[in-house]
Amino acid sequence: MIGEAAIDGRVRTGENARPVEQGTASSPPLSDDDITLAGFQKIYDDLGDAPPVIDFVRNDDDNPDAHTVAKHGHQVPLRREPGVQTIEGRIYKDFGWGNRATQSFRWDSDKVMSDEVNAYIHQNWNAIRSDLAMDGEHRAEYHAGHRVGEGFFNGGLDGGGPREAVYMEASRVRIQISVSDSDPPHAFVVTAFPVGLLR
Repeated sequence: MIGEAAIDGRVRTGENARPVEQGTASSPPLSDDDITLAGFQKIYDDLGDAPPVIDFVRNDDDNPDAHTVAKHGHQVPLRREPGVQTIEGRIYKDFGWGNRATQSFRWDSDKVMSDEVNAYIHQNWNAIRSDLAMDGEHRAEYHAGHRVGEGFFNGGLDGGGPREAVYMEASRVRIQISVSDSDPPHAFVVTAFPVGLLR
């Protein structure tokens, strides 16, 4: 529960307190802070106690901002090829990439991607749920303890010189989760990908 109990726009400050209706003769209208808190609480409650299980194909298809599979899925070719969008090519802003990247990684497999992200969500759902209710998003980076992907970082003079894609395996994961504008809202993964360097 986030702060005071707030249900359907009514706020209670104690276990035995009666719900206070907005603008009744016996009480003043709810303050802006109370209304905001009630909104946070509704999102928190609507997200539910049970963590969602992410199906990445459906997640990315149903949420326009989501792009884990397209940019970091195992199906993205690793090495540079002319006219092909590749993981290495992202360092150089090759075909298919809008910008050059400091690092570019893909998951080892769809199974690794699904297992790793869903395990993280399951283990951290309480914190994720609170962040989504209060801030609309949850961001994290963590060490998986094992290899999860591969890719490249720009080794050219720490990013200041000519671009040089350096291959490395990855055991860290960066994840961003957001909450939908739908009613009821749902959590979705904007992006989740292996990373090789701390930023």
